[in-house]
Amino acid sequence: MPSMLRRSRRRELTLTASFTSAIQEKVHLQQHFSESISCNPFIVAHTDIQPSSPSHSIAKSPDFARPSLTFSLYRSPILNLQHHPIHTLPPELLIRIFELGSFDDALFLIAISHVCHPWRMLAIHTHTLWRRLSFGSHGLRLWKERIARTRGCSLDVTIAPPQHHFPDMDALALQLHLLVPHISKARSLELRFSSYSPFLWNTALGPICRQEQWDNNMGRHAFAPLVHALQLEKLTLCFPENDDTKEFTLFAGVAPRLRDVTLDGIRLTWLPELYGCLTHLDYTHHGFTIGPSAVDEVLGMIQVSCALRELRICFRRGVRDGEVLYLPRNDVPAETRLLQLERLVLAVDESDIDIPPELTSLSSRLSMPKLHELHLVDRRFQPTNRRWWKPAPFPGLRGALGLFQVTIPSNIKVLAMAGRWTDHSSIPALAKHFKELHNLEVCGVEKDLVHM
Repeated sequence: MPSMLRRSRRRELTLTASFTSAIQEKVHLQQHFSESISCNPFIVAHTDIQPSSPSHSIAKSPDFARPSLTFSLYRSPILNLQHHPIHTLPPELLIRIFELGSFDDALFLIAISHVCHPWRMLAIHTHTLWRRLSFGSHGLRLWKERIARTRGCSLDVTIAPPQHHFPDMDALALQLHLLVPHISKARSLELRFSSYSPFLWNTALGPICRQEQWDNNMGRHAFAPLVHALQLEKLTLCFPENDDTKEFTLFAGVAPRLRDVTLDGIRLTWLPELYGCLTHLDYTHHGFTIGPSAVDEVLGMIQVSCALRELRICFRRGVRDGEVLYLPRNDVPAETRLLQLERLVLAVDESDIDIPPELTSLSSRLSMPKLHELHLVDRRFQPTNRRWWKPAPFPGLRGALGLFQVTIPSNIKVLAMAGRWTDHSSIPALAKHFKELHNLEVCGVEKDLVHM
């Protein structure tokens, strides 16, 4: 039975007078609204100023190749929408502003993503903004969401508890448990601990060290690829109060892109697969070995990392119950050649009262034909107190400087001395020996080489 509400026939579409008058009223209202906006200098009309479109190269990038982002930024569905002048900024500039703001505040990106819809779409779809993970007091739920928003981008991970706070071992274990499945995406990894806690490196480095699994097909142990750091470029491990003498083998021996390493208070198994391509090494000796054993240990590391361009060395003497047994390598030569080294930094710890003999012995066994810069650093010295702090030179400074005139190439261009390395009576002799010296700095002040 046909319904009583169904039309018997279709109504033909005709342009009636009432419909025409309604359209004319809408058009006149829009023109009047545009004229009122143009007279106001503080409001920018959408029809007058259009946001600049992204460049051709940016438009093809994965961060901008999304219909939702392009639509929300440049094609607002509301024709008469009033725009603030900040919306005329190019998205490349906004992304740079967001990136700089996220360095100081971990919650900055959350805040700007709630300002307006275009900013939210820009922040969410720019995956590189979320790559910086600084584990703190904000909870793991926030960091899980940040990792999810990075998609396929690499990660910059920092775990550094506040100073004078004992590390929370349980929280550290949870952070590493969250990080390990994504360690292959890490571009940089920084672990810094200033307060003592026993077996801290075991908790922090255990999950990313060599893990073995039984392979039934091969009938032998196989290394799990879960901990391979395939994109890692920079590694920082600092714990000066460490008393764990154990050696750690990181990332199952796989980090093909690693170029920059900073170590303080840790022993690592120095594998060529991990550290053979380093160009920057900042190494503070752990203090478990002293004397010739410490020198041989560091020389063995430098021999593996023979492609270094910058080398920073410091020997710290820690309070230990006894020296750790060190098995010396038989292939450590009497002289180690660093053919690409351009910058050498020799640092003395603030707790030392004289130049460690390991430092002078190490420098005498290095061959650096392309060395351009030599920096003698005193960690007790601060540039802010150079006006009132006049320290006495090291007791063995004259002997060390005389040794440097023999071991350091005479064609260096830059020589910097600070703190207890400074002996004004020896400066003219150094300037005369290094004939190609262009820049001489003493305690942060550049000296005039012409009148010396």
